[in-house]
Amino acid sequence: MRTTASKHPMLFSIVTIVLFMIALWLPAIILSYFGPSFFLTNGDYVYQGTVECFTSLIGIGFVALMGYGWIWNERGKGLGKGFLCAGYFIVIALYSLVVYVIDILMTENPQLNPAWQIVVFVLTVLLIGLAEESFFRGVVANLFIDKYGNDPAGVWCATICSGMVFGLMHLSNLLSSDTVGVLVQVVSACAMGMALTAIYYRCRNIWVLILVHAFVDFCGAFYSGVMAGGSLSSTISSYEPYQCISALPYIIVTIVLLRPSKMREIIVLHRFSGVEDTSVGIVMPEENLKSSGKSIRSCVIAAVLAVVILFGLYGAAVYASDYSNSISYEYSGEWDGEEYFGTDAMVFTTLHTAEYTFTISNLPSTNSASMTVVVTDSSGNTVYSETFEGRTSATRNIALEEGETYTVSVNYDYSEVGELAEGERDYTTTIKVEYLE
Repeated sequence: MRTTASKHPMLFSIVTIVLFMIALWLPAIILSYFGPSFFLTNGDYVYQGTVECFTSLIGIGFVALMGYGWIWNERGKGLGKGFLCAGYFIVIALYSLVVYVIDILMTENPQLNPAWQIVVFVLTVLLIGLAEESFFRGVVANLFIDKYGNDPAGVWCATICSGMVFGLMHLSNLLSSDTVGVLVQVVSACAMGMALTAIYYRCRNIWVLILVHAFVDFCGAFYSGVMAGGSLSSTISSYEPYQCISALPYIIVTIVLLRPSKMREIIVLHRFSGVEDTSVGIVMPEENLKSSGKSIRSCVIAAVLAVVILFGLYGAAVYASDYSNSISYEYSGEWDGEEYFGTDAMVFTTLHTAEYTFTISNLPSTNSASMTVVVTDSSGNTVYSETFEGRTSATRNIALEEGETYTVSVNYDYSEVGELAEGERDYTTTIKVEYLE
């Protein structure tokens, strides 16, 4: 399998993305429809952490199937030097963490998640690191360097291609997050993927990548992981087009890591990869550092395509930002025993006369509960009202007028609900209103 796949790395990278998506979506679908309510009503990370358990197991199995099982024992340059190579990631992640912590400390009476949910958040980001690094460094990065990694231009080609595959995989987040935020995330993730691949080629220790990846996710999602009502999708949806500039430092880091003086070391480490007995050594003749014409052409094509794709994604993010009207509401609460209660979820003013897409989700702990969504205009006239029984996931198109201010209210009916245990009272409601020209 490994020999065949390394001859066609791009084809098998697409297969890897498809398998990764299945490994994410299949457990998610099963859990959504058949899982206990506990996993669906305790925030994003209880749910996603459960899904990532299965994804990680599938990733480990896929690594073995592709013949790269030796990566788990590969020590390369060790953890210390590996973390040094990943210094930029660690520094920016720590900065983000400090900003979040200061923000929380300055908040009056901050509402934190229970300790056990914070522990689940930590475990979830560790599993995300394990799952994504298994698929995209353990398999994809090795597929490309197996084919192209015999000279410097080939290493660069492998790095660019591997990074782009990793970044474009994040387009799947369009299913759950705002379009602009996802496009910005993809641009950054492509450049980040190149830098992560460069770190892997430099240190040849997959555990460095797993731990660094998990730490970056932990710091980046810290606020949503520790604050009550926070969510992963809302973090992604908050990204703006100007944040695409974050891709530039990753590209600089990649250039530094793959500088000419380190290429011999990278190629030697690649030649040693998967070799159990390294006592005989591997001799690298001087001419191996001269890139072949074929490698140079492949590298140039990969670089040009990467630039076109990244600028195209940035342009799409700017366009979507200019012509979209999107607002989201999310709340995770605990039923206090009242039979009827409700709140105004959002108030917004429309920019266009058109049909707006309402994505509505309600996850109570019992199907005996119901929720009514009501949309009223500035005069108090009801333009939409619908009651949803039990667990709900629905999309509705509602015609709204330009320049009008609308209020979206949610009203809960728990009159048919009997006594619930302490851990069974949680519910989560999300509503997203979006118009895209």
